[in-house]
Amino acid sequence: MSAPARLDVGAELRLAACAGLLAGYLDVLATAWRRLLVEPIVFVGRHQVWTAPVADLALFLAVGAGLVVLLALVRRPALRGLPVVVYTALAVLGALYVFPSIHRVAALLLATGLGVQVARWTGPRRAGVDRGTRRLLPWLAGATALLAAGMIGAQALAERRALDRLPAAGRTPNVLFLVLDTVRAMNLSLYGYARPTTPELDRRAPHAVRFTRAIAPGPWTLPSHAGIFTGRSVPELSADWMVPLDATYPVLAEVLGHAGYRSAGFVGNTDYCSEEVGLARGFTHYEDYVLTPGQMARSAALWRMIARVRLLRTLVGSQDNLGRRTAPMVIDRFLGWLDRDSGRPWFAFLNLYDAHRPYLPPAPFDTLFQTPGVPKVPRIAREHADEPRDPARARGAEDAYDSAIAALDAALGGLFRELEARGALANTIVIVTADHGEEFLEHGVWDHGNTLYLTAVHVPLLIFAPGGEGAGTTVTAPVALTDLPATVMELAGLPGGAFPGRSLRRHWASATAAPPDTILSAVRQVPRQAIQYPVSQGNMASLMTGDLRYIRNLGSEREELYAVTTDPLEQRDLGGAPASLAARDSLRARTLHLFAPAAAPGD
Repeated sequence: MSAPARLDVGAELRLAACAGLLAGYLDVLATAWRRLLVEPIVFVGRHQVWTAPVADLALFLAVGAGLVVLLALVRRPALRGLPVVVYTALAVLGALYVFPSIHRVAALLLATGLGVQVARWTGPRRAGVDRGTRRLLPWLAGATALLAAGMIGAQALAERRALDRLPAAGRTPNVLFLVLDTVRAMNLSLYGYARPTTPELDRRAPHAVRFTRAIAPGPWTLPSHAGIFTGRSVPELSADWMVPLDATYPVLAEVLGHAGYRSAGFVGNTDYCSEEVGLARGFTHYEDYVLTPGQMARSAALWRMIARVRLLRTLVGSQDNLGRRTAPMVIDRFLGWLDRDSGRPWFAFLNLYDAHRPYLPPAPFDTLFQTPGVPKVPRIAREHADEPRDPARARGAEDAYDSAIAALDAALGGLFRELEARGALANTIVIVTADHGEEFLEHGVWDHGNTLYLTAVHVPLLIFAPGGEGAGTTVTAPVALTDLPATVMELAGLPGGAFPGRSLRRHWASATAAPPDTILSAVRQVPRQAIQYPVSQGNMASLMTGDLRYIRNLGSEREELYAVTTDPLEQRDLGGAPASLAARDSLRARTLHLFAPAAAPGD
């Protein structure tokens, strides 16, 4: 019996490296195919064309090192083809994972079968495979390096040219938008919540105009941000679950750019605040998928697949999302940009994602709010339909949510202090708000994007105007976030004709009370959503005027009416009460009229 062939460690690692880079490029091709033929939003950044190969290279080298150890310990000829089986299966699995409709078991069987067949074919040709990897690896590595350098350089050049094209600017104030993703007003001590969740904002509020009934355009991120940037309602906009915001309407960054502002966006929510969904339009600098190890790994389907394995999450002691950007990270990037002063007024937008699911506040905030006798909830899964409707679980999740808000508030306090130290606050319009709220079973559902109750659309709003204008004022009238672009233009002393709506300044600068607004919030149907969520049954719209809120599902035709001053959690439907019939019928007609533009997204 002949001795087994000597294990060539270098050859094995070269094979792993080539396989990893090729797997990454297969992932890139699959992603491009999905974007072209299936849906335009795939939740990866522009740099994925080289970050996915680099991420898979690291993964395959780690797997290859493990296989080398295994082959060295178990010197059996039958195992020599195992690396080819594993690498082929992983590459195919990654490409198939890009398409969510492919069943995972079917993908695993197909990938394994292909791996076995490739191993059978390459087994008798090992010398040729080794020669091929020696020649191919330098070319693959060089091409990847050139792609990386070219894309990073092109992005920097495009930013430089965008700045050079800006017109001369006047002596106008800076503008800072701080959007607290998923933060509902009712959980802030700023609005009377029993827990001290926002001590920093509480201390700052006397220097701002505080709005107690600000209403978001919709109950989830993309259409709400789109409405905040354009001043348009959800039915008017293309932005939808898998449809980016198009260029039909001007956005705030674009209009301020015409006035000479340099602008930048820094986002924690890299799913629905990315360049890919259309929110980067008009900004001279935009950071979504920052080139960190976590974000680079997230660009590769294999890494995303691994990150979703709960057992592995438990073993490594982390339930967080891969590549998640915390408020301190986002703020640090913003301050670095701010310090590159060009002498121009600036507009900056920060999306801070810390209170979003899975509600994982850092120490020491992770134990700040805990209800006695209620176990800590490690995370709320994405598969919300499978989450138990358990009040204790909801209380535990809300404990973590409140703690995450407190951590976010502390980061905001640090940001304000940094801006004060730079002397940047005196001439800056600062707007603190949120894109939407969150549900904790108040209406039988989790999360957001599923209903139009106040828990989902009632958000905080503070406006710090230059010179302290309106400081200490509390506005109790309902207001719409879609009026923010018009507000910014008036406070900056710029023509506001690009945006609809009316400036909110009328609520604190006028000697007479502003007439009441009629405020629309809306959300489009999610056909694949679980049936217990109202939004699965059709488009939804709500109308708020004064004390009344009307909610209608345009698919099921269910309608609800609430008097929110006495019923802020909207638990007592007045729609069938004889005294409310006239108000209900009037609001129904107005709601249907306002939602009339809502054709299919992109039409």
